[in-house]
Amino acid sequence: MENFPNYMNYGQSPTVCVNHSDRVSYTRCGRCNRAICGECQTAQGAGVVCPDCYSELNGGASSPTRSFIARHWHITYTLILINVVVYGLQLIIPFRWVHNLGMMSGPRVHHGEYYRLITHGFVHSQNDPTHLLWNMVYLFIFGVSLERMMGRWKFLFVYMAATVSAGCSVYLFDYYRGAVGASGGVYGLYGAFFVLLLLRKQKDTARLFILLIGIGVVQSLFNPHISHAGHFGGFVGGALATLLIIPFVKKPESSESSEPPQQGLQRWFKGRF
Repeated sequence: MENFPNYMNYGQSPTVCVNHSDRVSYTRCGRCNRAICGECQTAQGAGVVCPDCYSELNGGASSPTRSFIARHWHITYTLILINVVVYGLQLIIPFRWVHNLGMMSGPRVHHGEYYRLITHGFVHSQNDPTHLLWNMVYLFIFGVSLERMMGRWKFLFVYMAATVSAGCSVYLFDYYRGAVGASGGVYGLYGAFFVLLLLRKQKDTARLFILLIGIGVVQSLFNPHISHAGHFGGFVGGALATLLIIPFVKKPESSESSEPPQQGLQRWFKGRF
């Protein structure tokens, strides 16, 4: 399964790892410039190299292998696990204590409980398990793919930035209304995905993606329990955070070239991404 959409007539094919054709990679070997995924990356000096270059640089020594968990576990799974555990605590601890302690509340944030800008993204509706279920489904679908493309810690930065942005949006636009749920962070992943589509010049796919998101937004207007301010803030926060990390992610090239990988915001907007 591909980690990035590759629909016919909808833009360029993604750059994939030289050793794993099913994995999209934004990182290249600092020596031979070939695309490599996280499993194939080995720190060497100030950068990362592929297994072949590591062997050449170290007298034939094999690249150190990581454990199965290190190679296959994603930050996304950790986020899902935290949400599930917290919801379990919500059900076990009486008097809605966990829910009330973690929920987003404008007045309480105003009085110094700033942690709620983050914790609201890990508690869910006390009496509606489907609230948790659907948020985790969408977190899994978008999270794993985006994490492979961005890298673990950049992905975590984008997700947490979106969660905080969602809380700030609720504080600014829906001050007296409480809000809970991971949907702010999930909408941040939507924003990140949209930005990546535009950067890859996949404008038709981006239009289709926004159309689908728009349909969901229109449907949500008929649900009085949904925090639209949180969704809006999460989407904007995820998009801005993705733009912020662009200079720190090596740009994939369309062909295997000996030219060193380029970085910087301007290079990403010259139509070669």
